[in-house]
This record gives sequence, structure tokens and C-alpha cells, in this order.
Amino acid sequence: MNRLAVLAVTLVVATSGAYGQITFKESGKAAGVDDPALNGTGPAFADYDQDGDIDIFVSTEAIGPGIALRLWENDGRGKFKDVAQDRGIDSRGTLGRGAAWGDYDNDGDLDLVITTMPPSGGPGASRPKHVPSSLFKNLLKETGSPRFENVTIAAKLFRKGNENDQKIGGVGDTGGGAGFVDYDNDGRLDIMLRNADGEIDNVLFRNLGDGTFTDVTHESGIAMEGKVKESNSQGAPTWADFDNDGDQDGLVTNEGDYSVLFVNNGNGTFTDVMNNRRPPSGLAFRIAGNTQGSCLGDIDNDGDIDVYLPLADQANRVIRNDLDKGQGLTFTDITAESGAGDMRGARSCVLADFDNDGLLDIYVNNGGPQNVLINDVIAGFPPFVRFFIAWTPDNNVLYRNLGGGKFADVTKGSGAEGFGIGSGVGAGDINGDGFLDMFATNRTYYSGFERVNIPQSSWLFVNRGNKNNWLRVALKGTNGGLGARIKVVSGDLSQIRERVSAHGYNSANESTETFGLGKRNTVDYVEVRWPSGKTQRLESPKIKTTVVVAEPH
Repeated sequence: MNRLAVLAVTLVVATSGAYGQITFKESGKAAGVDDPALNGTGPAFADYDQDGDIDIFVSTEAIGPGIALRLWENDGRGKFKDVAQDRGIDSRGTLGRGAAWGDYDNDGDLDLVITTMPPSGGPGASRPKHVPSSLFKNLLKETGSPRFENVTIAAKLFRKGNENDQKIGGVGDTGGGAGFVDYDNDGRLDIMLRNADGEIDNVLFRNLGDGTFTDVTHESGIAMEGKVKESNSQGAPTWADFDNDGDQDGLVTNEGDYSVLFVNNGNGTFTDVMNNRRPPSGLAFRIAGNTQGSCLGDIDNDGDIDVYLPLADQANRVIRNDLDKGQGLTFTDITAESGAGDMRGARSCVLADFDNDGLLDIYVNNGGPQNVLINDVIAGFPPFVRFFIAWTPDNNVLYRNLGGGKFADVTKGSGAEGFGIGSGVGAGDINGDGFLDMFATNRTYYSGFERVNIPQSSWLFVNRGNKNNWLRVALKGTNGGLGARIKVVSGDLSQIRERVSAHGYNSANESTETFGLGKRNTVDYVEVRWPSGKTQRLESPKIKTTVVVAEPH
């Protein structure tokens, strides 16, 4: 071997596992989850069968033989098997959109809510019967088997005064996204369904605690009617405690109109602060772009929740929460100085600390410019349906957080370039090594139930890791800990995470939170603030472990 070759090998060995690197290996085909030609929306991570590893649900256009909603069950050895049909949640004959996991009945296992639309058809195509958005109850605790029962009708998930909901058995034909939230802090998960029809409002269902729900959209004040011209709302609902007062506020993103920030009043109602010039103010979200969901996290470690908005028709936005400045709830658009304002037709995003350095990084699933009129390429839409879609693929983008609100594009050579027509993306530690992996989905378009573009595949990006230390925190409590805030302090590094149901374009991360520590070898403490208001503190947990924090009674 010549000297240059020896030097090259030495450099590879020296940099392998170095502090701070972010590299992935695309393993979708090897894991059995690449799914060519599947029209997937977004992945939702969860250990639904409670066997200690992470499974993945994927909403799809379930239109033909072998094409249905996917539930990828992890065998614990890096392979996945689709068990959606066996578990009773394949929902054939529908176009799956949003999905979210949550323990709505507080029985200790994860249930699933799915929003749907009719599949794309063509002239003369025989459309299947309506498949309304559905709530599936996990029967694991009742029967010992993780099968699901459709309880939509029994749960009374009908909009007030809507006869069609009663007729077809649920909210039908306009599903754009779904999420769980305990908006009134009563210890029961409520459900928000978003609608992709600009003339139909989103709906917030309050959990009554007896297995049923009631529509509280208007009395709660979170209805979009009269606030924007078109409430075309695809993507996951955005819930977070933006003002640090212990309850969940709502950010409603829209396609082609403004995003609206609703502050929770603490009494079951919300106040729209989008146009306020003084705190609480959501002026920074007055962005009339094609925004389908958002990603949340404390990107600058200042103790409040910031927002990343993926836009399909313009530059993505980085919105900093300035609550820590002491002037009340206000936000600042720092896109230009952040370096993270990519413009490649973003569909979804995920915020996660991929290199475990204690700072949240950003991954964007792009789909190319959204400039093709859907009526020109997919037949069968009524005349009033006229919107633009992405048709030309593009690369995804990985941003490393440099601190101070600055990001660097480290996509090239990362192994996560992901050239495609992107849709959703979520993060979770698939193999239990303490580093967050990703699952990203892509679009394959159909017309008259025939494929009309180049088939796309799903990607499983397995994190190669590095030498940085980490701590993982799992919660056991009411609602599975949804809405709880976790704080981890290690010397000069203080981080927070907030458990949310879903993010971006109909995607969801795993529930266990990963905190990167960099070279730090100790953790001072972990503090959890539960939605009930109770707080608890765990002193000096061991690094490179998963600590389980149970809510006190």
C-alpha cells in the first residue's frame, strides 16, 4: 500500500466516530420499509405493542392490491414487517393523511387517530365508499394482543349539526391532519382534526372521559372561520406551551393564507393573537405561504419553544420565541441570519439533536417547486379543485445547529441527501444506540388508480453516531406524558423538550426524548413538569442510559 493510501485510511479511522459529525446510512430496503410506488404522507413512531422497540405507522393512498396503510412492526433486529391488516388498521380504499398516537382512554396503551380523504380517481373510475377519519382503540390492555378496534362511531366523533358525519360514521372526505392534545388540562386527551378543504373548518373534539367526544371548535374560540380567507389546513396540528404558563397553545398553519397563533386562556378557550402588535403577539406568523405543519423545539436553549416553518412555495422560516426577553410572548423571524431558509419546495421537517451535541438540528424533506396544476396531471377532480403540486424531485437538506441561532448546511456527504418528492419525516432511535434515526416518506402520484409519475420510495436513515454522550428520558403518566416538559441540566448546558403529538407534514417522533451532552460526562438533574402542574426532579442520572420518570399521584 502506498503512502497516500495509508494516509487516507488513517484519516478515515481518525475521523470515524469523531465528536460532532452527523452521518447516516440509508437502510430502507435492507430493513424492508422502502415501499416503492407507495404514496405515503408521514411516519408516526411509537412502541404500540410495548415490546421495547419502536414501530412506525405510515399513512398512504390505500387504493389497490398490496397497497394499504402501513404499520411497520420492529423485530428488534433491524427488520420490519407490515402488520396493518393483521392489527385491523389497514383502512383499504382511502387516501390516508394525518395520524397520531395517544392514550385517549388512559388505559396504558397507545391508540391511533387517522384522517383520510378519497383516493385519486379518474373519469369512469369506481371510487370506493367513504372512509371517514377514524379513531382506533388499542386492545392490548384488554386482551393482551395489540389489535385495534374502530371506535369512531362509539366515540361520537361527529361535528355539531353535520348530518353527513352521522350518515357515513365520522368526519369524511376532507382529512388533512390529526393530533392529540389535552387543551384543558383535565387529564384526558382531546383530538384535533384538520381539513384540507379551504371552505371547511378544522374541528376540536373534547374528551368527555366516558369514551366519547364533543365538538367544541366554536365555543373554544379556535375556529378558523373569519380569521383567514381559506383555512386549507393540511399537516399536523401544532400544540405547545409557547408562553410557559402550563397549558397548550395552538399554531394553525395554512396553505395560501396566514398562520394563526391561538393563546390558551386556561379556561377552555383561546385568543387569536395573530394581529397583536403588543404581547402576546403572533405577528411573525403572518406569512401567506404554502405551509403544511410546523416543527417545534428550543433551538437556542433559552427555555422557550421556537418554530421552524417548512414552506412549499418560498423560503422556510425560522421563528424565534422571545419570551425569555421579559417583554411577554413575542416572536422574531430570524430566517435571514440563521442560514436555514432553504427554498426547494419543503413539505415537512424534523427538529432533533442528531449529533448529540446539545443543540437541535433541522432536517427538511423537500419535494421540488410546487408549480404543477394538479388538474393537468391527475384526472377526475371537480372544477373547483385547483391547486398546485410538486412534480420535480429535489434533495433534502440537513442543517447542523451551530448555536446562537445559526445553522450550517451539512447535507453533502451526510448520507441523508434524499433526492425525491418528499412528504413527511420523523425521528426515533430505531436501534437503541442513543442516536436518533429518521424515516422519511415520498409522493407517488396516481390518476384513475394508475401511477402517473416516477415511483418514489421511503427512506430509513440510520444514524452512524459519534463519540458524544447522551441521556434518554421516557415518561409514564396520565396521557402518556403528552404535553409534559422535560428539562435536563448538565453543567453549563440546559435543555428542554416538550412532548407533542405530531409535527410537520403529518409526522410524529418517538415519545422518548433524547438529550445530547457533547463531551460532558455527568448530568446534574432531570426535571419534569407534568400537565397537571406537578413537578419532580431526578438527581444525577447515569449518562448513556434511558431513565423512566413516573408521574406522582
